[in-house]
Amino acid sequence: MAKRHAAISVLIAILLGMHPASVSADNPVDQLFTALRDNKFTEATQHFDTAMKSALSVDQLSAVWLQIGATYGKLEQWKVIQHGMLVGTDVYSLVLAFEHGKLSATVSVRPQTGEIAGLYFKPMTTETAASSAPATSAPYADATKFRLEAVTVGADPWKLPGTLTVPTGSGPFPAVVLLAGSGPNDRDESVGANHVFKDLAEGLSTRGIVVLRYDKRTYAYKTLDPQKITVKEEVIDDGVAAVKLLRTRSEVAHDRIFVIGHSLGGMMAPEVAQKARPVAGVVLLAPVGRKLPAMIVQQMRYIGQASPKELAELERQADEISAHKMPPAQYFFGAPASYYYDLDARNEVAIARGLDVPILILHGGRDYQVIDEDIRNWQNGLKGDAKVTVETFPALNHLFIAGSGKPGPAEYDTPGHVAAAVIGTIASFIANGGATTAGALSAPQVASN
Repeated sequence: MAKRHAAISVLIAILLGMHPASVSADNPVDQLFTALRDNKFTEATQHFDTAMKSALSVDQLSAVWLQIGATYGKLEQWKVIQHGMLVGTDVYSLVLAFEHGKLSATVSVRPQTGEIAGLYFKPMTTETAASSAPATSAPYADATKFRLEAVTVGADPWKLPGTLTVPTGSGPFPAVVLLAGSGPNDRDESVGANHVFKDLAEGLSTRGIVVLRYDKRTYAYKTLDPQKITVKEEVIDDGVAAVKLLRTRSEVAHDRIFVIGHSLGGMMAPEVAQKARPVAGVVLLAPVGRKLPAMIVQQMRYIGQASPKELAELERQADEISAHKMPPAQYFFGAPASYYYDLDARNEVAIARGLDVPILILHGGRDYQVIDEDIRNWQNGLKGDAKVTVETFPALNHLFIAGSGKPGPAEYDTPGHVAAAVIGTIASFIANGGATTAGALSAPQVASN
């Protein structure tokens, strides 16, 4: 999944003010990243304290690092940019430079023993990299045709900062809620150098549609216990709260509210729509249509950076999760097995089938993450539903940005914008109340665009 690029948290996120510092070559932080760079995972875990070793095994650390490598390539260098103390531990903030981008990392070390007590990875932000390129607006976004307003989604204890883009004019306007993919995404759904939801929001609002986007709970509250999070907390509850917020707005036509989800957010959009009824329709952008462990293995095989031995171990773990034989607290690619078990218990295709509202499914032909098999699974499950339309854009990737050649994670580092044709297709779907010109989905087929 696109994310991959979203943060992978291991144990704890540490938020505090720090000061610049250096680190010596014999510091456990330097030893840790030397071992990770060389894929020496057993050596890396030797620096962990007892609690870390219990929570993050060699295999689990290997899986996390392989996922990072699949997105960013090989680790080339690292630099400590800040250092401070928190509750008796040394806390280091680093910039990790890979072949295809950068991550920030936070490491906490027990000064008495030199053991590592916490490790946290997250995407680079303007706070951790002043050189990060600011998000730019797409050519089709006309800032004179909409205004931005800061809003808050939900209530205590999970208030989320968001942005509402409102078309100029008196309204009321149709409106949409945007649901991001997996991982702790910001409101723009920033992936590498791209900002998918900023493009969608400004493009749709230019065309007369109110758009609500917001920081995910796992982004806004980085100390959440991953053992207690399912997609209910990660996506559904806050998506429902966002729809409710739109219903309080005088600029919004309350009978013309749509739910749009991307990747995992696309998979969960039908359930958000069900729980937030009534909604006017649903748009699924590259919706996940297979079990996540199988998708992860397929992506790792496609990217080709894992050894045959590593792939075999990933497949074994994926099969173990599919059979519900992995201990619920054990991690697989940044999430405990309990998270995958919760997903397995949900049938989003069946929920979509029972919504009785128009559904538009869009897919990029160059998407190596959500592939044709995912879309076919949605098509087969919704076959015969006259209110479902599927369209594929052959030149677009998982972010619905145009590209050429063999797709891969490196292209996310190149700034781009969601294709204007995608904005137009969604806007027309909403303007027509969910009616489409492509015809009903009567058989497993994908219309080109």
